[in-house]
Amino acid sequence: MSLALVSIVSLIYGIVGGGLSGYAVFSYLDSGEETGGDTIINFENGSYKEVWEKAAPAVVSVVALKDLSDYYDQFSFFDFPGTSEPETPETAGDGELSEVSSGSGFIISADGLVVTNKHVVSDEEAEYVVILDDGTELEAEVLDKDTLNDIALMQIIGDDDRLGDLPSLDFADSDLISVGDPVVAIGNALGEYSNTTTAGIISAIGREILAGGTGFGTETLVNLIQTDAAINPGNSGGPLLNMDAEIVGMNTAVDTTAAGIGFAIPSNDIATVVRSYQEFGRIVRPFVGVRYVPVSEGNMERLGVTVDHGVFIIGDQNAQLPGVVPDSPAEKAGLKDGDVILSVEGKDLTGTFTLSNAIAGYLVGEKITLEIWRDGETLTATVTLEESVQ
Repeated sequence: MSLALVSIVSLIYGIVGGGLSGYAVFSYLDSGEETGGDTIINFENGSYKEVWEKAAPAVVSVVALKDLSDYYDQFSFFDFPGTSEPETPETAGDGELSEVSSGSGFIISADGLVVTNKHVVSDEEAEYVVILDDGTELEAEVLDKDTLNDIALMQIIGDDDRLGDLPSLDFADSDLISVGDPVVAIGNALGEYSNTTTAGIISAIGREILAGGTGFGTETLVNLIQTDAAINPGNSGGPLLNMDAEIVGMNTAVDTTAAGIGFAIPSNDIATVVRSYQEFGRIVRPFVGVRYVPVSEGNMERLGVTVDHGVFIIGDQNAQLPGVVPDSPAEKAGLKDGDVILSVEGKDLTGTFTLSNAIAGYLVGEKITLEIWRDGETLTATVTLEESVQ
């Protein structure tokens, strides 16, 4: 099939057929912690069945609905051989809503606060409903979407006596997970098989990928959990759980060229976004206020530094922009052009764990300690994070 034909078929399927919501991995950018040696699975904390029984009631299907009559009208100029008028579904033009995409989500509070992937609710013109594990369909609204990561928050607003008493899931500390830990994934697989449950292990941590899908564009996702638990289109936004039925991650992408390679956003990254919304009424991202380039062994000499990692503060001479933004947290903390920020709160900055990644786990107003290299000496600086204007 030619590329042009594939594009046309994909367009028509996406508009009329109701495509699934899912991210695929386009390329592998970097490895995290590798799997090594034999893995011994410890089931002392429970069984897969117990995880499913605890978690499944809090997992929902997220469905996007639209009136497709306008789309059919756009195709009405085609003359199909043997017919006087193009054929359209019986519902076209009557204002009924049709399912155009579906994914997963999970409830984190009894009043119906739901976490899902940003790409699952990317259609600004769609209406959204969530379907509970018993089949109950309730209206939901998108509260906010994260500008930095594939995370979105929704609120169930449908009329149901259980609102205020809905089952919910708790976050685990994703910094404590290890390669080889058993995990369970639950989600709306293929947009058809709700609460599909699969099991596997954590295969690696700290992965970075370039992910994208039809209608979503592409984005780089970092610090991901890799798992071999089966994740299918439609699983996006569903939870990745430990054996205590706690959230360790949110399923977000699969490598379509491989078997058993899926990726999840760590629970700590998600919990920070939730805390931000709860505190500020919107998802707020902090910033330090520096322009920089990553330091590596390959550019140490050119930059004139003697360290092989971190971020080198440097401005844009062509645009006449300084490395340290005026009146920013960085300037207030005494940072200067030519400094190298080596670490944040003791965590080294690298080519894949950048300053942006490091501060994403903190809230506006929090203080962080930076280790700085300056003219051959190592210093520390305390920065109070402020709200990003992006």
